[in-house]
Amino acid sequence: MNIAIVGGGLSGLLCAFLLEKKGYSPTIYEKLPKTGGVIDSFRRKKIMFDVGFHYSGSLAPKQFLYEEFKKYGLLDKLELYSYEGDFDTLYFDEEKFSIPNSSVEFKQKLQTYFESEKDALDIFFDKCYEASKITLKVKDDYTNIDSRSLGSVMSDIKDTKLRKILLHFTIFYAEVQYEDASFEIYAKIMINMLDGTRKIKGNGRAIVDALKSGLKNTTIKTRDEISQIIHDENGIQALKCKDGIIKYDAVISTLHPRTTTSLLNLENKKLKRYAKHVSELKESPTFFSIFCLVDADIASNLYFYGDDCISVLPSTKINDKRAITVIARSNYTDYTNLEKEEYKRRKQEECKYHISTLKKLYDFGEIEVIDCSTPLTKQHYSNGHEGSAYGILCSAKQKSLSMVMPKTRVENLYLAGESALAPGLLGCYLGAQKVMNYFE
Repeated sequence: MNIAIVGGGLSGLLCAFLLEKKGYSPTIYEKLPKTGGVIDSFRRKKIMFDVGFHYSGSLAPKQFLYEEFKKYGLLDKLELYSYEGDFDTLYFDEEKFSIPNSSVEFKQKLQTYFESEKDALDIFFDKCYEASKITLKVKDDYTNIDSRSLGSVMSDIKDTKLRKILLHFTIFYAEVQYEDASFEIYAKIMINMLDGTRKIKGNGRAIVDALKSGLKNTTIKTRDEISQIIHDENGIQALKCKDGIIKYDAVISTLHPRTTTSLLNLENKKLKRYAKHVSELKESPTFFSIFCLVDADIASNLYFYGDDCISVLPSTKINDKRAITVIARSNYTDYTNLEKEEYKRRKQEECKYHISTLKKLYDFGEIEVIDCSTPLTKQHYSNGHEGSAYGILCSAKQKSLSMVMPKTRVENLYLAGESALAPGLLGCYLGAQKVMNYFE
C-alpha cells in the first residue's frame, strides 16, 4: 500500500515511525524547509528556545509514554530530567499555591489546605485515576472519550479557590478555568503530568531527531506543500504537490481538520455536511510568545491568573541567568492582512505590553527579550487554523462529537494530530496509534 502523510510535525513523524513498524514505507510532505513543526527548537544568541514543546507528562518509568518509547528504542535516544522543585506555581489575586510533582502529594496538600473538601477530593481523584488509565490492549479502548464535562464531575467541590486550582490543568489543552472541558482528557493530562512530567535535553528538536533516526524506509519531502487531495466516490486517488499529481492508496493528514477539508472537492453533499461540521467546531485559543533571559532563578512554571493568564516556562540556565518563555493570550485577527512594518510595530507593542504586565507580577530582575512570536508564527509552523494553540477545543461536547475524526468521510483519508484526540506529545502519540488501527 502506498501511503502519504501530509505534515512533517510531531504527529507526521510519529505516524511514519509507527507505519514502518507495520512494514510500510510512507512518504511525508512538509511545506517548511525542515520537519518538526511547532515541536521544533530555534537558536538566538546561541540560546536554544522551543517553538511549542516545553515538557511532557507520562515519561516516568511504568507510565504509558515511557514504556512505549522504551519498547521502540526511542528512550535510548532521549535524555530526560525532572523539575528541580515544584511542578507549577499558581498566583491568584496575590495568593500563591505550589503544585508538587506527584498526584498523591498534590491531593494530600489540597486536603490539608481545604479540610472541608477532604471527602469530595477523595471521590474526585478516584475518578481522575480511573479515567487516566491508558492501554492499547483493547482496540479503541483508549479513545472512547465519554461526554462528561469537568464541571459536572467536580460538582461536589464547592470551594471557589479549590476549583480554580483544579481547573488550572485545563490551560494545557482548552481555555483558562474551563469547566466545560472534557473530563477524560483532563484526567489523562493531569495525572500523567503530575506523576511523569519530564523535560528533554535538546528540547523538542531532540524528539524530532530521535524519530527521524528511527525512519529507515520513509521518504521525506520538505518545501513541498500539498495543494489538493484528489478523491472520488471510491476514496483517495492522489495528491497534488510541486511534482504534479502522485497516486496514493491512503493519506494521513496531520493538518488541522479545517485545513484538510479545504483541500477536498466538496461537490458531494455528504462531504459538504462533513466540512460544515468541522468548520463549526470551536478552536482552542492562540498565544503570543516571548523568549527572554531573566536574572531570577526560576525552577517551576509560573502561572499568573487575573482577567486571563500569563505563563512563564523556565528552561536552561545561561551563566547566572535563566532562559524563559512567556506565553500570553493573543488575537489572530490583530495580525492578519497587515503590511510588514505595521506587523512589526504591532508585534513590538504587544511584546512591551506583556513584559510591562509581567514586571508588576513578579521580581524577575532584568528581563532581556531575545525574540517573540505572534499567532501568525504559530499558524505558519502548525498548518492549523487561526493560530489555535492546540487545534480544536477539547470541550466535553466537541470531543464526543469529533471522536470519529481519525476516519473521515473520504475512504482511506485519515486525520492525526492534536485535533484528532488530545494535545501534547501524549495526545499526538495516542492519535497516531488510533490511526494505526486502520493499517493492520
